[in-house]
Amino acid sequence: MTTISKIDMDEEILARPILHTLQSGPENRNIVKQFVRSFNFWIKCPKDARKTFIEVGDGFQDLFVVSDDILDETILRRGIPAAHLVYGVPLSVRATIYRGILLFQNLLSYADDNKDIALDDLIRLGIHFFTGQGLEIHYRNIDKCPTFDDYNVILHHKSAHAFIWGTQLLKLCAKNVKIEFNPDLCDKMGQFLQIYDDYINLHNPKYAAVRVFCDDLDEGKFSYPIIHGIQSHPEDHRLLDLLKKRPLDIESKKLFVDILESFGSFKYTRKVLEDLKDGIFADVDKMNMGKNPYLERVLQNIFDNFETEIYYDGCD
Repeated sequence: MTTISKIDMDEEILARPILHTLQSGPENRNIVKQFVRSFNFWIKCPKDARKTFIEVGDGFQDLFVVSDDILDETILRRGIPAAHLVYGVPLSVRATIYRGILLFQNLLSYADDNKDIALDDLIRLGIHFFTGQGLEIHYRNIDKCPTFDDYNVILHHKSAHAFIWGTQLLKLCAKNVKIEFNPDLCDKMGQFLQIYDDYINLHNPKYAAVRVFCDDLDEGKFSYPIIHGIQSHPEDHRLLDLLKKRPLDIESKKLFVDILESFGSFKYTRKVLEDLKDGIFADVDKMNMGKNPYLERVLQNIFDNFETEIYYDGCD
């Protein structure tokens, strides 16, 4: 009994940084989870399989949030101090590793005869995710603005493969499902997710209430509107010069946003998101599996509440 209680206590200590994030602030309307779950409209996983998928998928998303906040030196997450500021970086890092191992153990126990496939899919996700993050950090560290093509490569690794892994996990849980998702669809979903997050970080007042006002600027991040602003006016060095001064004070951030507005960067980004939405629906039609009202509703809710709601505050 003593041994069991000690193990439970140790696990509770290691879980604290992640539980801190889960229990704080407003409900996280995570768009990744909504998108991938919408695919179940076609796959129709049995109830026990859905439960496993939700637990594993949500669990990895939660640990990515904690680790991403460390990398980005995030101050606020969902309205309260980020986990690493409360529990420290060493414990928070170990909590994410420990949580990841437990989730992988759960996945393998369910995978049964498909353990090799599950392992291969997870390794592939890790390679792509950290490649994307590494490239993003590289451009930030050398203060060089990537091209849109460069940024799309980052999104292919970092965001699209989250969707690819999600669909593979869903099919694995469903067992013997023969549906193949178009890689172009996953790329567009990944691009939509990250570009939407880039937009609301700089242009949604509600975002500032649960994070820090325009915290992408404090990170020195080259997000989509910023790339447009810098590349559309190469003779104007104000944006790049301001990014190099990070972290920025409130007035400098407001100036930065005003410059982007004057350059038409937010308008351009909204148009790109609209085109991606149309492209997603076009790719869905090519799959010949019929319309997906759940997926359509998720996308439409985002566009109907573009400036007032937050549908994603996960790792960015």
